[in-house]
Amino acid sequence: MTGRTGHFLVTIIVLVTISVSCNTQKESGKGRHVVSDSWERSMHVPDSIRSVTCLGSGALRLICYMDLADRVKYIEGNEKRRSVPYILANPRLREREVIGAGNNYDTELLAVSSTELIVTTFKGGAEADRLRKLTGKPVFALKYGNLGDDIDDFLNSISLVGNAFGKERRADSLISYINATIAELKSRVAGVYDPELSAYIGGVAYSGSHGLTSTLNDYPPFSFISVRNSAGEALNESGKAKITNNNTTIDAEQLIEWDPDFLFLDASGTAIWMNEIDKPVFNGTMKAFRQKKVFTVLPYNWYTINYENVLCNSWYVGKTIYPEAFADVDIDAKCREIYEVFLGKDVFDEMNKLYRPFREAL
Repeated sequence: MTGRTGHFLVTIIVLVTISVSCNTQKESGKGRHVVSDSWERSMHVPDSIRSVTCLGSGALRLICYMDLADRVKYIEGNEKRRSVPYILANPRLREREVIGAGNNYDTELLAVSSTELIVTTFKGGAEADRLRKLTGKPVFALKYGNLGDDIDDFLNSISLVGNAFGKERRADSLISYINATIAELKSRVAGVYDPELSAYIGGVAYSGSHGLTSTLNDYPPFSFISVRNSAGEALNESGKAKITNNNTTIDAEQLIEWDPDFLFLDASGTAIWMNEIDKPVFNGTMKAFRQKKVFTVLPYNWYTINYENVLCNSWYVGKTIYPEAFADVDIDAKCREIYEVFLGKDVFDEMNKLYRPFREAL
């Protein structure tokens, strides 16, 4: 090989290498960026994600909170039938193509769909990786959290969605509103807190509707206003309570023994607890019944936690137990504000008609 020929071949090789490198960068860089989910799994997604599928309890709710309902192209079958705030605010979601029956999904349908990103909840990293391999789609797994001990998981998921979709300002705004609301609720009762007062939440849904004895051992509206939760000390060892995650099922005798000052009933269980509250075993012995301190609230769970409902309930619980501290608060107006902030639309009238919250149950 002559020096000139060798130099020519080296030049060709360098040019080809540069060309391949540029094409590779174009395919994996331009128009795409790297995001991380709740499990710190990194993935490449389009800069402008236009087709999303939400799988699992609360996944679609989180996407709607972030004003991204228009990006959702496929939904689970049961989403069409839910009467929850995020569907009421975005009724066109019921027109989306179904990706599976009930709360399930079909991996083959997902694989051939136009979905650019699968957003899922209640899946660990390994499960998300398996779904990615089965579908060939990036899987963005989020920790759903709650408004109690796992509030950081919830707020972080909002932030992660903001990063993935270029909605950082929306995420920051929503997180600030949630934190400010909780802080105000706590500050309002700081000077009037009565450690002797107790309250109980009954009728909480969990995998379906339930009656009086379905409760929560950590109910955020009680925590925010520092009222003692009667179910807060329920233990499996007592033989009188069965705890599944945060949901607790107690014996009727246990509720009578606690005899809380205030009784709040989750509207999701109305059809069941309406047949219980007239029984003498409850209304003939418990002071909340005798003193007419039994009230209805919006559903806590429906395909996991309705965060906007929880904050609405918090204001109502606060005004009911500490009326002087919330004298300036109009509950209906506050609920309208909350729905507007979370969903971009006031759906209080629809929720009020469906569930009839914030009134005496007796």
